[in-house]
Formats: sequence, structure tokens, C-alpha cells
Amino acid sequence: MMPLLVMTGYPSSGKTTRVTTIVDFFLAKYPDLKIVVVNDEQFTGFDREKIFSSSHNEKNHRAYLKSEAQKSLNKDTLVIIDALNYIKGYRYELFCVTKSAQTPHAVLWCDVGKVKALEMNATKPDHEQYSEKLMNELIMRYEEPNGQARWDSPLFMVQADGEINMEDLDAALFKSKAPPPNLSTVAQPLQPTNFMYELDRVTNEVVKHVISSQRQMLPGEKIRVPEAGEIQLHKHCTMAELNKIRRQFITYMKMNPLTDCSKLSSMFVQYLQTALQ
Repeated sequence: MMPLLVMTGYPSSGKTTRVTTIVDFFLAKYPDLKIVVVNDEQFTGFDREKIFSSSHNEKNHRAYLKSEAQKSLNKDTLVIIDALNYIKGYRYELFCVTKSAQTPHAVLWCDVGKVKALEMNATKPDHEQYSEKLMNELIMRYEEPNGQARWDSPLFMVQADGEINMEDLDAALFKSKAPPPNLSTVAQPLQPTNFMYELDRVTNEVVKHVISSQRQMLPGEKIRVPEAGEIQLHKHCTMAELNKIRRQFITYMKMNPLTDCSKLSSMFVQYLQTALQ
């Protein structure tokens, strides 16, 4: 499978301009390469103010971008997601897509400061600009990538007046080995007799254990989940928050079922920890 490149950065931080540079470089180097760029404007009826001012609309929009990228991954196509990709949990989902497809993956961060992003936004045509209110809201929400996190690695950073190290990016995307699949991303034969029952039971028990344990603990302390590992919460979580993550995990596991249900609890604990970081 060919690689996935995830762009990220503040609104109006120059992501699309960088994508053009990347596309030109790789087409010159690999004339037969097919490149698919998935971006916001391809979403039917895209209206940045409407999309990013509603969590429901934004969730649907992110699902569209992920689906389009996933559909385009194949053995002769470089896929680039040219969008904000500002939520680390979403970047983790994209990383899981590449793990499942066994394809290389990289993140390119247009590391432009708030003042510069606002300046760049103001130079755009009116129909392409974000309102100042929405710009400020999205900048506040932005979760910076961390190269130490596997879903943000390898991480390439470029500032407004900087240049991308294209040779290093080429090596990361086309000359590195795809990450090996693991139990959480490889589709295994489904055990229809008990898998869904165990998935529901185990995840429900973990959530109840976390809710019960955190009542006697301070934020920052680790909660030990028997035979599953530890979770470190930086704040007390509500049942609704944990159940939302639980539903996401269940949805993912339905598409990637296991034959060994004994691993479900430790996988869910790891998933919870990642989602709550």
C-alpha cells in the first residue's frame, strides 16, 4: 500500500500551499505516481462557518475526510489529507487506518503562530476567509502534534518562512517500512457466539470501575484496572464522557473483531488512556 500524509496546522497556516509544493516534488520524482488530495472543499456544501461552529456538523465532516482517504489508499496512490486535523484523537484514528492498511504514514505540521495565521487569513479572498471569531475558536481548540506519540510520528514541522525537507519526507513516505499490524487493527475471524457479548460486558465493566475508583482518587493519580493495566486521569470524567469513548471503541472493534476476547479489557484501557490524554 502507498502512504498517507496528514497535514495539520491552524486555519490559514499555509497547508494547501505546502501540499502544492509536495505534489509537484513527488510528481517530478515519480512520474507514474498517482496522488489524491482529500480536502475540505470536496465535502458537498462545505461552509466553514457552518461546519466548524457545530460539533455535529464537524463530526460528519471529519468522517467524510477519513472515509475518502481510506477509500483512496491503494498500492499506487499517495493520499494527502489537506485539512485542519487539529484533534489528536482524530489523528489517532487516521493512524489506525494506516496500521490496518499496513501503509507508511507521516504528519506535516504547518507551525505558524496565531498572529501570522490571522494575517494570512486576511489576505485570502473573502469567500475563503474564516471569520476572526471562528479563527480564534479553532486556534484555542487546536491540539498540537507530538512527535513522541506514534500517531504523530514521523512528524515534520515547517514554519511560515521555512522549507520542507523533501528528501526526508520522501524517505519517510516511500522508503520506510509500513508499521506492522497489531491485534487492535488486524481483522480477525469473528467469533459470533460471544464476541459482541464480551465486548459490551468488558467495556461496561471498565467504565464502571473507572467511575467508582476516581471517587476516592485525586486527578493525576493512576487507576489500576485488574488484569488490564492502568489509566491516568488528569480530571474526573463523567459517565457520559467515558461511554462516548466506549461507543467509539465498540464501533471500531465491530470492524476489527478478535478471536481472543481476553485481550479486550487491556485494549480498551489503552484506547481510553489515548482518548483522554
